Amino acid sequence: MANAELLSNEEQIRRQAEAQFRLFADFIPQLVWFTDPQGYHTYFNQRWVDFTGYSLEDSVGPDMWNNLLHPDDRQRARDIWGHSLATGEFYEIEYRFKSKNGDYRWFLGQAQPQYDEAGAIRQWFGTCTDIHDQKLTELTLRRREQELERAYADLEVKVTFRNLELERQMQELRQRLGE
Repeated sequence: MANAELLSNEEQIRRQAEAQFRLFADFIPQLVWFTDPQGYHTYFNQRWVDFTGYSLEDSVGPDMWNNLLHPDDRQRARDIWGHSLATGEFYEIEYRFKSKNGDYRWFLGQAQPQYDEAGAIRQWFGTCTDIHDQKLTELTLRRREQELERAYADLEVKVTFRNLELERQMQELRQRLGE
């Protein structure tokens, strides 16, 4: 009887911890995901479902997530993720994910391996943080910087030509005064 009660308590604690984790994972603003050591997705939080429109059943698998990336980001994401899977190195990338309404938003994807007692990767824990507004601001600032650089270059050319014109006028005045 004591073993059954102990197992029941352990099961209760495990279920409570799992419920607390799910509450936490669904509360934070990131898209949360897990994979097995080979990169097969085994978990996504509710924010993932809400953003992508994919059910959890449609989301799990080895490469499904890549289909939601902007076509220009897919190969780079595969390469960086493949490198992390092969080496166990921290995964970090900026890419655009397609939302359920068809819009793309910029995300910072990060993942850290979790190791077992023997030092082997047990699973990967990852998040995708929406950085879309930050990225748009960055792009706007970059464009503005380029516009300012062009305006400065134009101004520099105008000043150079004006200096040359003034020099020519000064030479004409000197010649007239020297006559």
